[in-house]
Amino acid sequence: MTESTVVTERRAAVVRNDGEYRLVTNQAVPARTLLFTLEGEVTVTPTRYTVQLDAGHHIDMPADCPLEAVLDRYSWRFMNHACEPTAVIRDRSVFSLRPIPAWSEITFHYATTEYDMAEPFTCQCGGDRCDGVIQGFRYLPTERREALRALLSPYLLAVLDGRLAEPVGA
Repeated sequence: MTESTVVTERRAAVVRNDGEYRLVTNQAVPARTLLFTLEGEVTVTPTRYTVQLDAGHHIDMPADCPLEAVLDRYSWRFMNHACEPTAVIRDRSVFSLRPIPAWSEITFHYATTEYDMAEPFTCQCGGDRCDGVIQGFRYLPTERREALRALLSPYLLAVLDGRLAEPVGA
């Protein structure tokens, strides 16, 4: 997949509806377009809001961040899971997988970055290929791991291909 890396304007916004936050596009976005980058601090402690970058490294926002910064600079924290996502994370860049209409949700498959989820949950995406309980890459059967190959982070791709051993005791 070839991705465009030029960002000329902000393409995402946080919206709140019925007490739930979502990250949406604020305009129609073509496929393979850079939506935004994950800004933040690298930490070794995973939480329900961090994104795993590689073995033992996660990205998070700084502690005591004002709400305005959370909604603007760290809006990526409001990306929800979908088993059939609209976006993919490459290193710290988030790209659209297909055209996304304006005001549509930006989602990614959590098991494409997270080896072991800090807080597993039951998926509510309603997709035809719903994975049910989302626990992380570690818990996916081989056939599902292969089906997600094109979306996997470099770290998880290396695990899948046997270039890195599966973490022990994760």
